[in-house]
Amino acid sequence: MTRRLTQSTILVVLWAIGPSASSAEPADTAAAHAVHPLASKEEMIRDRFQRFQDRVFRLREQLSEKEPENAARLGQALTRAGELGLSDRLDEIITQLRDSSALDGAVDAQGKWLEDADRLLSLLLEQDSNNEERKRELERLQAYKEKLSQLLEQERSLRSSSAQLGASERMAAQLDQTIRRLDALLERQAQVSKATQGGAASAESKTADQQQDLSRDTEQLAEDIARLGEPPAEASQDSPAMESARAEAQSAAQSTQSGSQAMSQAGEEMKAGSPSAAGQQQKQAEKSLREAKAQLEAAKEALKQQPSSPQMGEQQKAVAQQTQGLGDQMRQDAASSSAGKQGQSGGKSGSKSPGLQNVDKAQKEMEGASESLDASKPEDATPKQDKAVAELEEAKRELEEALEQIRKEEREETLRDLEARFRDMLTKQRPINEATVTLDQVGRENFKRAEQLQLADLTTNERALAQQASTCLHILDEEGTTVAFPRVVDQLSQDMSTAAERLAAAEVGPVTQAIEQEIVDTLEQLLEAVKKMQQENEQQQQAGKSEGGSEPPLLPASAELKLLKLSQKRINTRTSTITESAAAGREHPDAAAQGLKGLAVRQAECSQIAKQMRDRP
Repeated sequence: MTRRLTQSTILVVLWAIGPSASSAEPADTAAAHAVHPLASKEEMIRDRFQRFQDRVFRLREQLSEKEPENAARLGQALTRAGELGLSDRLDEIITQLRDSSALDGAVDAQGKWLEDADRLLSLLLEQDSNNEERKRELERLQAYKEKLSQLLEQERSLRSSSAQLGASERMAAQLDQTIRRLDALLERQAQVSKATQGGAASAESKTADQQQDLSRDTEQLAEDIARLGEPPAEASQDSPAMESARAEAQSAAQSTQSGSQAMSQAGEEMKAGSPSAAGQQQKQAEKSLREAKAQLEAAKEALKQQPSSPQMGEQQKAVAQQTQGLGDQMRQDAASSSAGKQGQSGGKSGSKSPGLQNVDKAQKEMEGASESLDASKPEDATPKQDKAVAELEEAKRELEEALEQIRKEEREETLRDLEARFRDMLTKQRPINEATVTLDQVGRENFKRAEQLQLADLTTNERALAQQASTCLHILDEEGTTVAFPRVVDQLSQDMSTAAERLAAAEVGPVTQAIEQEIVDTLEQLLEAVKKMQQENEQQQQAGKSEGGSEPPLLPASAELKLLKLSQKRINTRTSTITESAAAGREHPDAAAQGLKGLAVRQAECSQIAKQMRDRP
């Protein structure tokens, strides 16, 4: 409601001040006998301006309690109008216009008055003070989000390293146990080999059984070692040191398996009464087991390349300090913001920045994880790091919600602003169209001074509308999320300028009328697109839906496509109008050629817009 009342006030200003420009151009070229009519028109402008001041004063009183910011803004406008002496200076201009010898001074006075009136308009048309704060808040929240993303990446990396370190320590313990088992097998093999070399024939069967038992135990060890060498379910859980250790373990498993096979073969040779052949196999088994032990020792050495737990504790402490710094910055910004309530519109922390509470919790969890790592307890650190990651993710989610809320408010305000501007232009364009038709019915050859003055007024008003359209284009270019929308508004501004040039040249025939009608059609279509988007936003809000993901465009692709289609239809219609008017002798061939050339440029522009829409992500 606040914004709509402000926009209505602005429209009053545009209506009250805008016609004043019409006096400047005729005064520069008017003959002496036209002085008094100009003075009369200036009196009308003065009266309108005084009524405008009265309306602004009353509106300020109405808004003083419920909307103090808008009331203050209107008060500033009234004060500024008084400081500039706008009302009194209009009386001076009227006096000058009544004196034919003072026309040059009237022209200069009108120019200065228009400059000051533009300053007053700028004061009323400038964005709410909240908008600047909103922009700063967007920048702050975006900076927080980027820092949070960095912290999240660092904490996830540390959490992964802690898990790897815990897995490394477990693997080191398993390697120690495996080496002890391997040493025991080597000792048993040495005893069996000795018994084979010096044993009696009667004992060969028993020794062969022992060899076969030893082969089975060695095979079991090979399987256990192979499991040590298996990669984890998630490759990201393995560090380079762990990968190297697992590769060595796999080699040790193969060597152990070779030893088991040699032992089995030795048992078969003993049963076959070939102790010499059995001895060769036993030597081979012992060699394979010693190779396996060396490979297991290499795996242990590889694990030592893993950062130590205290080293990781220092890294965790550094991330905790960065997180604390972010929290302190968020607190400081919230405390120093003069519009804190606007800055916190999307948060859940009351007067604090969105996500601040989660950042503080994450920092405490990080400190706990650092203490566990300092104590060489990485497995105790990982649950705390998991909690820290979860808190940072929640903080990031709250920040994204706050950012989306602010961007949504910006989109809604932009749509309301554009709606008011388009509606105001449409209100002013229709009388221009009607007057152009009337002038065409009079006939250019029958124009007298009154018609010439009317043409001058129409030209000035059309140029003012072109400037308003250029302002809308600037708004859309700054907003930057649409492709066809700003280009259609640019075409609208061009059409208004073209219509103004044709009116200045007293061209009021079918082509000018067609261009003016296209201006009305375009404004109606733009209004329809804006209103439709406003309705969709309202429906989404009532349904509790959020766009999510990347920032949504001001208009959906379907609405932009419709605008592009209508722009193409206008090109087609104007092409026919220019061609038919030239054939009927109502459009000069040079003007027709120039018009068609302009349409060719616009056709190429539409093609480019279509390509941009196609290629847009």
